Amino acid sequence: MPKPSAIEQAISHLKSHWRDGKSLKEVAELFHVDAGNLERAFRSREGATVKHFIDQRRKQYVTSRLADKSVRGYEIGAELGFADDLAFYRWVKRAIGISFAKLRKRAKSDFHKKN
Repeated sequence: MPKPSAIEQAISHLKSHWRDGKSLKEVAELFHVDAGNLERAFRSREGATVKHFIDQRRKQYVTSRLADKSVRGYEIGAELGFADDLAFYRWVKRAIGISFAKLRKRAKSDFHKKN
């Protein structure tokens, strides 16, 4: 079986380590490939940019973790590789469109509606 190319290895790494918080540039450097070529190959294979792919995974993860009422926002942020809690809360506002506090309230009310 032929050894996967460096770009294929980098794509596999991005898909399996999306929670690490590494940028496309960092992964490209890790596998000694051009970041632009990696982005194009990823988009061609996955149908989405690396950023969109990671954001989608993060959104799913955040909403699933909110089911656990005892988990704190900064804990979720750390699990997702954010440098600090402020960066995580800003990302939530930008990516999901509402503040983390409102997202948590919504999750709580959705939980009560189901039960």
